[in-house]
Amino acid sequence: MRRGRFIENAACAAGIGLMLIAFSSSSVDADQLKPPRKGCVAVSKEEYNSAKKQKLLRDMYGSYLRTDRILRRHYWYCR
Repeated sequence: MRRGRFIENAACAAGIGLMLIAFSSSSVDADQLKPPRKGCVAVSKEEYNSAKKQKLLRDMYGSYLRTDRILRRHYWYCR
């Protein structure tokens, strides 16, 4: 009987832990989607790398930015 209760408690603790991880990562994702400043739009990694190869990260119309977060990078074009 004691072993069954231990398994129930462990399963409950694991479920609570997974929910906490899910909620904390969703709030981090929401924060990461904010542009670094007004007038910036999200672009793909490929577009950023293409501009970098062509040495067009800055031009007379705007600039490309890369923001680094934990395990994720976001790419922006700002005017």
